[in-house]
Amino acid sequence: MNYQRMRAALPFFSLARTSQSVDRIAPRATYRSEIDGLRALAVLPVVLYHAGFAIFGGGFVGVDVFFVISGYLITGNIYTEMAGNRFSIVDFYERRVRRILPALYFVMLACLPFTWLWLFPREFADFATSVVSVCLFTSNIFFNRQIDYFTPDTETWPLIHTWSLAVEEQFYLFFPILLLFSRGLSKRSLILLLAALSAVSLGWAEWESGVDPQSDFYLLPTRAWELGFGAVVALIPRNKLSLAPRLADALGLIGLSSLAFAIFYFRPDMPLPGLWSVAPAGGSALLIAFATPGTKCGKWLGARPFVALGLVSYSAYLWHQPLFALARFRFAVPAGGCTMLALSGASFAIAYASWRWVEHPFRDRGRFSRASVFLAALAVGITLIMIGRIIVLNRGFPMRMPAIEGAADFGAYRNKCLDLRDLNPSRLAEMDACQLGDRTAKLDFLLIGDSHAAALADGIDAAALRQRRHGLLVAVNACLPILGLEGQFPRSKVACRRLHDGLIELIDHFGIGLVLMHARWRAIDEDGAVSARDLKSKSPRQAIQDHLLDTLAKFESRGARVTIISDTPRAPFKVPEILARKALYKLDVDERPRLMTYFRENSGARQIFEEPEIRARARIFDVYPFFCPAANGGFCDVAERGRPYFWDDNHLTSIGSLALSPLEYDLFK
Repeated sequence: MNYQRMRAALPFFSLARTSQSVDRIAPRATYRSEIDGLRALAVLPVVLYHAGFAIFGGGFVGVDVFFVISGYLITGNIYTEMAGNRFSIVDFYERRVRRILPALYFVMLACLPFTWLWLFPREFADFATSVVSVCLFTSNIFFNRQIDYFTPDTETWPLIHTWSLAVEEQFYLFFPILLLFSRGLSKRSLILLLAALSAVSLGWAEWESGVDPQSDFYLLPTRAWELGFGAVVALIPRNKLSLAPRLADALGLIGLSSLAFAIFYFRPDMPLPGLWSVAPAGGSALLIAFATPGTKCGKWLGARPFVALGLVSYSAYLWHQPLFALARFRFAVPAGGCTMLALSGASFAIAYASWRWVEHPFRDRGRFSRASVFLAALAVGITLIMIGRIIVLNRGFPMRMPAIEGAADFGAYRNKCLDLRDLNPSRLAEMDACQLGDRTAKLDFLLIGDSHAAALADGIDAAALRQRRHGLLVAVNACLPILGLEGQFPRSKVACRRLHDGLIELIDHFGIGLVLMHARWRAIDEDGAVSARDLKSKSPRQAIQDHLLDTLAKFESRGARVTIISDTPRAPFKVPEILARKALYKLDVDERPRLMTYFRENSGARQIFEEPEIRARARIFDVYPFFCPAANGGFCDVAERGRPYFWDDNHLTSIGSLALSPLEYDLFK
């Protein structure tokens, strides 16, 4: 990658020092312009997907393409050097440092002043933690523990996209060693070994997509097969891939079509990576293998505009997300509009400057020696880690910003009573933390559910106290209170099973006469809660309805009547933060969700709750009219005179829960 190539790709660029000798740049395999064209096809969908253009609903698969390209190039370089007895681990990591770190560190340093000025303390501390994880090549592990890549919250995380760099960096740690230990194998045996390892990784990914989709997305073991695809293509002798032009064209077109299919058809709720991901990864491998300069696809990919975009693709990938995230946070820029299109263009303009004045100079061994590159990378990395830790230890320097009302108002029950390990009835009776209403009265009702039930508990507590009723909260994160279902996420499955196993015992022990069920009911239309056994014979919604009927029958047989409390609306923003941003930055945005959005998100639950069999065994208590009165014209309130009803976008604050209390008084009549 050098100035001559960029000049050839876009001759209207005025570039200095174009006579610079190529041999002063860190060495690499024989250049193929169509690989840079493929990079362009990878980065453009990613940028436009993150910009919020719905047509690129699968644009995130551009990362899959990058993985295949990386596997191909790295394997080709290492194997060629090993065959000539020229391979050096130190040389390999020197090239990786020159290629990856200068632009990456520059982007993080450039973000620091803007995040200091604009981000609130919690977001600033989260950003600082992500900086540390990027420097330690573990950002994929950090984000896996922190946030779902496909939630709206990621839109304001400047470094969320660095997870893919961490995957590659982790791959670079072990893959050269694997090849060194395999030096005694023939090329054919090595291809078979890498193909077998890739097949194992792909199988793991397919299994993990149904068990832990978040880890499946972020972590190396379920991504390694994509790099393996590229590695296998790199090892296949070129003469074996030299086919008749028409056949090569056909295979290239199949690859291009597979990639286009993934970009425009895939959606975030699909089980990815897994077998579906073979489309973008396999399509990329076909293009690398058969889109040679003599084929139509090779000529398309080798066209000057594609090559030019491909040459700056790494910097474009680095810059686009910080630009988008900070613009969204500071200016509340809507997705998919003209502003985001302009920012997309700006990310490529900045990428060119970054490529020319940051990336390219550091690859020039005549300018920067190996020792200076390693020392500079170490010094800047340590400095960024120290800055990040200082920000975290100071909790994001809250003195920079006015206090945000409601951001930490989790209510009295969430931190004390959610996800209890010990559900022994006698033990619960002694714990004041989970008790509701009048503690002097006989305990006769349960509030069961997930984190939404814990958020609602403050209001239920106040309503029960006025009615002289005494109850218990029993709640587990991501666990619908329906016997026979599973925790929606892997981390909640054990606790959810414990809750379901203990509910009947609690009802019997205390002689419970009323069970209040409240949860994030829109989970009914999401994956994870229905067991694989049930899915063999039923649709997810039918399985949930059957289990709900069974649950109601069991409660009823023990003398407990049931009231199902509908879910609360979900706001388009984190409510305390958007209210603070509106006040601080004078933003003109409407933080209220639409009632129609609420109905759409809860359509599965509403359909089940309207079934005559359900209505015959349970009372349905709707809370949405409180938030979405007819006078609002189809919008739902998320605050009262600036005081937020929610501490994020969907969990009630104590303010919101207590505001519902007069309505909840009717629950005990």
